[in-house]
Amino acid sequence: MKTNMTAPVTGLTMGLAMSLTLVTAATAFGEDMHQHGVMISDAWSRETTPGARVGGGYLTITNHGMKDDRLVAVAAAHAGKVEVHTMTMKDDVVVMRPVENGLTIPAGDAVKLAPGGEHLMFMKLSHPHVADEPFEATLSFEHAGEKVVVFDVLSMRESMARMVDTDDHHDSTDHSKEHHNQ
Repeated sequence: MKTNMTAPVTGLTMGLAMSLTLVTAATAFGEDMHQHGVMISDAWSRETTPGARVGGGYLTITNHGMKDDRLVAVAAAHAGKVEVHTMTMKDDVVVMRPVENGLTIPAGDAVKLAPGGEHLMFMKLSHPHVADEPFEATLSFEHAGEKVVVFDVLSMRESMARMVDTDDHHDSTDHSKEHHNQ
């Protein structure tokens, strides 16, 4: 009686090869997520008045990586300068300051940039933010590199509704009237 050992060996070899391929792909994906696991969601801005020179930007940055990352720069074609700002109240006056040395995004956590807190400030606008006319900005991270983000531009009414819906209602001010220390 003659047995054919080729079929079981070939099947075993194919199974091992497929397993190795899946492990390699999973490892590569895992390394990518650990090294570049920054994800951006819910990017929006509110419309600005004609002639406004500043506008705000809001979004959530989630770091799925195993190490902290930092947002170190932001650029947009329609803005001469973009900064990450913090906002505080001092003697009943809104005071904004740029975040020094970048904004840390802790590993395994999310940072929400929202009205009334940390946010992006688009300055020296070449044209206003117009409702229903999205714009792009490039966010540069220390480890994750550059991410191009599309910001939806909401009307004042829509932005107020969004803040109420997401419990971000602690700021309803127009950025053009806020005091910026630089």
